[in-house]
Amino acid sequence: MPYPETLDAKPKIIFFTDFDGTITLKDNNLGFGEQLRKKGNLDTLNGKITFRYVPLALALGTPLSDSNLRRRDSFWEMMESVKTPFPECIKLLCENIKLDPYFKDFYQWSRNNKVPVIVLSSGMTPIIRSLLVHLLGQEAEEIEIVSNEVVDKAGKTKDQEDGWQLKYHDDSGYGHDKSLTIRPYAKHFADRPNDPRPTMLYAGDGVSDLSAARETDLLFAKKGHDLITYCEREGIPFTVFEDWRSILATTIEIFEGKTDLEQIAAEGAQKAQDDKQYYTLRRAPLISYTRTTGHKIPAIENLGVAKDHDAIDFTDNDINSLSNFPLSPRLHTLLLGRNRVNSIQPTISKSIPNLTTLILTSNNIAELADVDALRHFPRLIHLSLLENPVTRKEVKDAERSKATELFGTVKEPSALASKIMGIKSRTFDIPGASATGTHGAQPGDKNYRVKLTEKEKKRVEVLIRNAKSLEEIARLEKELNEGRIPGGGGGDEMMED
Repeated sequence: MPYPETLDAKPKIIFFTDFDGTITLKDNNLGFGEQLRKKGNLDTLNGKITFRYVPLALALGTPLSDSNLRRRDSFWEMMESVKTPFPECIKLLCENIKLDPYFKDFYQWSRNNKVPVIVLSSGMTPIIRSLLVHLLGQEAEEIEIVSNEVVDKAGKTKDQEDGWQLKYHDDSGYGHDKSLTIRPYAKHFADRPNDPRPTMLYAGDGVSDLSAARETDLLFAKKGHDLITYCEREGIPFTVFEDWRSILATTIEIFEGKTDLEQIAAEGAQKAQDDKQYYTLRRAPLISYTRTTGHKIPAIENLGVAKDHDAIDFTDNDINSLSNFPLSPRLHTLLLGRNRVNSIQPTISKSIPNLTTLILTSNNIAELADVDALRHFPRLIHLSLLENPVTRKEVKDAERSKATELFGTVKEPSALASKIMGIKSRTFDIPGASATGTHGAQPGDKNYRVKLTEKEKKRVEVLIRNAKSLEEIARLEKELNEGRIPGGGGGDEMMED
């Protein structure tokens, strides 16, 4: 339903979306092909051309048919290159264009929860309607589409060769200025401050979405596409998506009040920076860079036999401890997103003293004390802890005051703080290890053992005596070899001897 009928159901969210390359897996690139379309998008983004055909004739009073007065225009050029009869274009696109596999789930959820989906496109309404019905079924007839139209050329009809042309939605530099559709909604609630205002979301991928990017509460920008560059440059709140599965998950959280837009935008900007940094590392010719992603590696080991590196990518593994690095003064970047890291070796800064960037997005860091070792990195500039349990903790003023009372300060810790730090440090207290970590026993070596107090030794002996199998004994030995006190061996609640 068009505005204002859309608001009759009092929706909590209104979802505006681009079509080509956003709902579909790729732009249809009708007429141009992918490379020429990308070039047109970049020229538009950099202000060299306009997205649509804007004739000087408008200013001079010359008829629009006077092609000699047209400015260069990326989309008009693309459409004018197509000579195929329009019905055949629709048939060809229906046979080749694929929908994002998760959009159907999103649309079904939106219908069930009375969230209107409005397609704002710089494409053509007949093509979009045909594709949606073809890919979603007749229920797609309910989706509102605001787009450009198609008309017959003079003396011809659309079903003839070179018989059709584009009719722009408006006279803006975009051909269809999507902001013109969104603004009435914002004005409606500005004029009615006491009415509950729905959250307005938008999903897009390219230059035709530039005008809409400023008008909604949050923009979903497709990863690796032009729109992210514009949002970063203009300071527009956005989050990054790869498919509609992530859009649906985030939209449900917003709908149910489980998150706020500022947090989503902050995390989205950080993710975009992480991605940009990763691809910069891959392209830099003078950087020694090792990538070991997606191999389910459980621990960092055997780096001493490898050559020195500037950057190492351990993304998408099963690493649970940031430890066991040999002396690596050249190493400055570590990427460990999407692992299981829950602890950091207290002396790790002595092994990699020049670390400047540490990405720990999507790990299991749960407590502030778990990142205490990072304060010893004098050159650390970029740190990402997004999607770790610790980021969901809030420290109130009263709690901060109580913490100071209990634990003192970094320079003057209380007796309790000193005791806690002492217990924690024994996990990595390795007899015979040098300050640099390059000599003496290392995790995995036969001579490597945790330094235990007498009381802890007795408790570990109890665990060994009570072991039910050789596998359980092997597990206890493995934990000791890795520098960890076996479960139940280090707490005051352990059974009395």
